[in-house]
Amino acid sequence: TAGTKGNIINLSRQAIINDDLGAFIGAASMLGRASARTVEVDVHALLASNPTMADGYALFSAEHGNLESAGAPTVATVDAARVKLASQTDISGNDYLDLRAAVFLSGLVYGSTARVLNSAEYDPDTANKLHKPNVVRGLFRDVVDTPRITDTKWYLFADPGEAPVIEVAFLEGNDQPFLDQQDGFTVDGSRWKVRLDYGVGVIDYRGAVRNG
Repeated sequence: TAGTKGNIINLSRQAIINDDLGAFIGAASMLGRASARTVEVDVHALLASNPTMADGYALFSAEHGNLESAGAPTVATVDAARVKLASQTDISGNDYLDLRAAVFLSGLVYGSTARVLNSAEYDPDTANKLHKPNVVRGLFRDVVDTPRITDTKWYLFADPGEAPVIEVAFLEGNDQPFLDQQDGFTVDGSRWKVRLDYGVGVIDYRGAVRNG
């Protein structure tokens, strides 16, 4: 279900006159970036809430076969998550989807570790055993680490074009914020308004695995 989020910035005549540094000239760009961040906040909030799906089970759960015990990303834990992702079956349960990991997502705490795992030729977790091949090298297309994830959970996602998990729907397909400016009449100055109509929802569990 699409909802509306927005904000209004009031600029007084005095502020406009005294704006020697042009701080308000970029108001439209500032509001546009803020709207994009708002969508991102809602997506991460939905992911963190682990919502219950129509089948009565949480998005990430043992019943959905996409939940791993908590552990830092290593060759072993990433490979275990890869196996779970590839082992998902179609809606009838008759065939394996054989999904491949495309995106690693975590908080900032694991971003560097994931990049090392993704690029190292040899297993960086192996002590006193040089030149053991890194079996998860090049597994991810993208490594995304964000301060919006504040715990130690991390995720593997398949290509969203192949197995989407979370969808952002925009009213009439318009993903750009509506911006409007109104000059004051009873009060000297102007007002900037931004509005974006969108909804965020989970559509399937098969395209992601969570560790933790």
